[in-house]
Amino acid sequence: MLEGERSYQRGQESLVPSNNTSPAPENPVTSKAQESPWYIRHFIKLLIGFGLGGGAVAILLPWMLWLLCGMSSGSSDQLRLHLLYVTGGIIAVLTLLQTNWKNQGDRLKIDADIKKNEQDAEKNERDHIRQVHAERRGRYTKAVEQLADEKAAVRLGGVYTLTGLVDEWIEDTSLTLQERRKEGQVIINNLCAYIRSPFPFIDMQYTIERNTLKEKNIENSPNSSLADKTKVQEEQEVRRAIFAEISKRISAFDKFDGNKIVPGTWSNFEFNFVKSCIFYSLSNLNLENSNFSQATFLEESDFIGTIFFGKANFSEANFTHQAHFSWTRFMHTADFRWTKFVLKADFRSATFAQSADFSKVIFAHEADFSWVDFPRILHFEGAQFTYNVHFDWATFSRSYFGKAQFAQKAYFTGATFAQKVDFSKASFAQEVIFSGATFTQNTDFSEANFTQRADFSKATFDAGTDFIGTVFMQNVDFCNASFTKIPHFFTIKNEESNEMYSTRFAALPDVSEAHNFTVHEDSQSIPLGTAELDGVRCSIPVGTVLFDPASWDERQREYTRLSESAQ
Repeated sequence: MLEGERSYQRGQESLVPSNNTSPAPENPVTSKAQESPWYIRHFIKLLIGFGLGGGAVAILLPWMLWLLCGMSSGSSDQLRLHLLYVTGGIIAVLTLLQTNWKNQGDRLKIDADIKKNEQDAEKNERDHIRQVHAERRGRYTKAVEQLADEKAAVRLGGVYTLTGLVDEWIEDTSLTLQERRKEGQVIINNLCAYIRSPFPFIDMQYTIERNTLKEKNIENSPNSSLADKTKVQEEQEVRRAIFAEISKRISAFDKFDGNKIVPGTWSNFEFNFVKSCIFYSLSNLNLENSNFSQATFLEESDFIGTIFFGKANFSEANFTHQAHFSWTRFMHTADFRWTKFVLKADFRSATFAQSADFSKVIFAHEADFSWVDFPRILHFEGAQFTYNVHFDWATFSRSYFGKAQFAQKAYFTGATFAQKVDFSKASFAQEVIFSGATFTQNTDFSEANFTQRADFSKATFDAGTDFIGTVFMQNVDFCNASFTKIPHFFTIKNEESNEMYSTRFAALPDVSEAHNFTVHEDSQSIPLGTAELDGVRCSIPVGTVLFDPASWDERQREYTRLSESAQ
């Protein structure tokens, strides 16, 4: 039984109205003998009595008055007529009272029948809901069992059944929105649990030791067969289908307005793929709130053209082969902290709409971020670039590369840093190229270490630039660079200790490798002075010093042979 099935079944009983609820007591129509007033109980007697009595009075009273009092015949007739009118009126009132009472009784009976029908309807509805939910639970149980079937087609059928059940729960108006989403999340958790579950045939092809993938010889392995490869392909199809079904139901861009995000029926659900083993393509999908933390990506990881709505979490993930994220769009935060890329990481033309965090990332091979747009905060603190890295023509907002390590060439050709950029204490072991780059806001290279050539030719610095404590072990080139504003810091004085902190330039005996500070003619100039060390004279910024690259003292963690400050 997959994760969450038991809790799912236990939670069902609370969702359906109880069938044991006692119906409200009916209000039966009480008998007329118990409720009818006296004039109703004696209606016939009163009717006969008033009829006979009134008729007798109408006949006898005028006659007696005519006989005894000499009333005229005309007056006698008038009196008789009035007495008959009175008698008829009394009889009519009695009849109206009897009719009204009868109508009241009929109304009570009708009301009682209506109420009983409503109660029956409610009971039938409760029974129907219970039947629907029971049938749904039955299909859920069967679908979960299908996921464990040996046949890929059966497992695939279980996937489609479970995704359909999520849709049914979401559309079930007999439940509250919270209850519907709760039930949907339970089933989604089961689908995610399947993604996280191991697949035995993958172990026949791969073993992971110390975060490094070692591919076995499949063709020569006695355990390997064409059937095994087929099973792997079938499982790839099943697992890819889960992501495809998710993709259909989450957020997407409006077909008429490409900038408007339209939420899907599965939006705002959580998709937990932590520690998953991914061995299939995830390209051209829509994913939302996806957590791939600590996941392992076997073979080539393909996210080309995929759109991540909500947070995308790849922290501590391990990409054992090439990772393809070109043209990928991250519409929310992207978390790649402590992630390891064993082979090439390709992020060309990717878009990060919100902040991106690559702190402590290990790029064990080439990394390519050319033409990438970083409109929000970007973190590369402590990142390790073992091979060449490309940020050519990339666009940065606030970006932090503090203590990053560049073991091979680093290319920032034509890059634009629209806000503050921090390369403090970064280490560049090979050539680094910032040719044509634009630094719009404050730029910090303080205490950075450039082991090989540093190319800032044709770069534009529109705000303060800090090279204090920076070490250039080979030549640095500011040819045709432009400093729009001053100051550009190469040296600073500590007011308390009166100690000077300055940039250090290697004493290069070869004139052809000399440092170049010939900035653009329209630029603020870099005030230069002359410094000398071991017979090597160089023109360097005033206040900075020359040093001997061979004088490094490991114990002191410092270069011991320095010139006087350039004057």
